[in-house]
Formats: sequence, C-alpha cells, structure tokens
Amino acid sequence: MRRSRWKENEIEDMLRGLPKLKDDRTKAEVYARIHDKKRKKHWIPLIAGVASLFLMVVLASSLIIGNKGTTREEDSSGNGKLSISENKEMADQERQNANIKENTSEDKQGNQEFLSKQAEIESKDEVSEIEPLTGEKEKTFAHAIYQDDLKNASVITIGVPDDQMNFIVPISIKLKHYDKADTLNRLTNQMSNIDEEQYGLSDYFPLDIKINQGNDMTTAHIEFRENSRLLKEDTLFLHSMEETLSYNDIEKMTFSTGGKQGAMFANKGFLKEADIPHQQKRTYLLYQRDESSPRFLVPSNMDYRDIEEALQAGKGEPDMEGISPAIPDDLKWESIRSKGDLVSIQLSDQAAIENSEESLQALEAILFIAKDFGFEKVKFENAPIEEVGQLNLTEDIWVPKAPNLVN
Repeated sequence: MRRSRWKENEIEDMLRGLPKLKDDRTKAEVYARIHDKKRKKHWIPLIAGVASLFLMVVLASSLIIGNKGTTREEDSSGNGKLSISENKEMADQERQNANIKENTSEDKQGNQEFLSKQAEIESKDEVSEIEPLTGEKEKTFAHAIYQDDLKNASVITIGVPDDQMNFIVPISIKLKHYDKADTLNRLTNQMSNIDEEQYGLSDYFPLDIKINQGNDMTTAHIEFRENSRLLKEDTLFLHSMEETLSYNDIEKMTFSTGGKQGAMFANKGFLKEADIPHQQKRTYLLYQRDESSPRFLVPSNMDYRDIEEALQAGKGEPDMEGISPAIPDDLKWESIRSKGDLVSIQLSDQAAIENSEESLQALEAILFIAKDFGFEKVKFENAPIEEVGQLNLTEDIWVPKAPNLVN
C-alpha cells in the first residue's frame, strides 16, 4: 500500500493558514432552511405527475377532435360522459344536420311536385302564355276564339250546366296544337280536370261514361254503365254533349250500355245513335253567377224563325237568375240583309258602340247568332267607330270558332 507523502502536522499547518469562515445564522434558521429544501423536493414529483396528466389530456383531446364522428358515435352508444361544451357542440351539430335533412326533403318534395305538375301540363298540352281568368279578370268577360288565334294551337269546348242547371254554357280551353284524331282523348282529359265552380258553373264533370272514336273521326261512341244516373237525367246530359261535340267537329253520337248496343234513356227512350245539330237558330244571352265570376255568352234553349228575330231576342230580359241580355237596347240597327254566307247589319245613326268590353261582348253575341244561322261572315255598316277590341268594323268579320275562352 502506497503511503501518503503528507504528514499530519503539515496538514494542520496548512488548514491554519486558510482564511476564517464565520456563520452568523442561529440553529433555528439553519433547521428551517433544511426543512424548506426537503419540502421543495417533495413537490417535484407532484408537479411532474400533473404535467404528465396534462399532456395526456391534450393528446386525448386532439384524438377526439381528429376523430369527431367516430368518437361521438361511440360516446352516444356507450356510457362515457362529455363535457358541457362538447354536449352543446354535439346538439348544435345535430340541429344543423336535421335542418339539412329537412331542407333536402323539402327540396326533393318540391322537385317531385314540380315534375308531377310539369308532366300533367305536358299531358294536357296546355298553352301557358294565356293567363287563367282569376282575380280582377274574373270581373270581366270571356272572349271568343277566332281562327287567327289557332295558327299554332287547338281548342276544346265543353258544355257545362250553369249554377241552376237551366242553360248549357260552352267554355273553351286553348291547347297546343294536336292532331284531330286525338280530339276525343283531349276532350276526356279536359272533362276530368276542369274546375267548373271557379267559373260559377255546376260541378258536373267528370261523367261516368267512356267516350271513344266511333266508326270514323266524326263519330263519338259513348258507353254507359248499367243504371247510370245519366240515363235518367238524359235531357241535361244530351244537351251538354250536343253543345260539347258540336264545337269539336263531331257529327254523330252512338251509344252502348254494359257492352250492349244502344241506351235506354228516361225521356228519349231507346237510342242507338243521335245526330249532333250544328245550326240551331238560337239567340245568345249573358250568364254571370255573381260579381266575382266572369260573364259568359250562353245560347238560348229555344230556336227562332230567322236571324232578325234572334237578334231582337238577344235584347230581351229573361226572368232567370244570373241571365241578362247580351245586346243592349241602344245598339240599334235599321235593316238586316243576307247573301250567301254573309249577313249585313245596317246600324242606326244612334247606335251606341264604344271600344269597350261591353260593346265587344255585344258584337260577339251577334257574331255567334249569325254562326248559329249558318253564316260565316258579318258586315257592320254605318258603324260609329272603326274598331272594337280586335274587331275591325270596316271589314267583313269572320264568325268566331268557339265562345268563352277561360285560359
């Protein structure tokens, strides 16, 4: 063993040569100092634990945010608890999702309704550029349809009973142009979809019959079911069908009941067929149920000897609810002459004609009376003005194709 080269007395001498150190602290201060160091050493593990726990919470939160959908589904199915802010966030998100679903559902429903309406419109081939008679227009009258109105269109006319079922009111619906072979199909469609009550008419259609083409395009075959009410109410039914089919280029009706030829009517008896009259020599009156309904030209239920008598009857005052004269008393004429398909009406100097709806409807009533007597053109002589509406009173006027346009 190697011995130290320092001797004890030498070490002592060296220590004595060092500067003196003096500690002025009391024993209590030294003890308190030692106690504080020990207490700080006890907090170090606790702080470290808290820091570790905080880091774990941060990592867990980031995982929850990163996987929000999965975490929330698991939390909703399990027993885990979420904080108040997380619950609120989930509730807000669920409300947004519900609103999105509701809006999507409404959009889909709206699209379906639009497509359904569009298909219905296309199936009916309706002309959309002419507005229905609604609102303020219902206080006016329904115009006639002329040949010039049908250059790219067709028209269906339906004879509808008035509100008291005393007259048959012909109302016309303008459609996109279709082939004449499809007339009866279009007529059946319009009978099924017409809303008569909005025009102040009876709710009469659709009828419990089948209407098909007969042996040719000018024949309509009508099939009744057994014990149909129309066989008992045959006067109104036949009058309605005559008015309807006469405007739709049909010359004859044939009948069958339950698949068997013919029909037994309560008043007309057993019929296999019936002709459609096209010249009934009638006058025309006005029908209007109330002030909110349109005014319609309506043919009379009786015939007259000649056109002059029929024109004078158009000024009469029928004692019937909703019926009034179509021709005013102050629209006077001196004479009426006819030649071929033209009838000339010499107006009086006192004839009151204005460019108004009332005068236009009176002139259209005269045109339809002339049409019922087989005339194709009317000449108004000595007219006080040149034009009333679209009618040029300086020229021969072609009679209209159909009355009472409702669309």
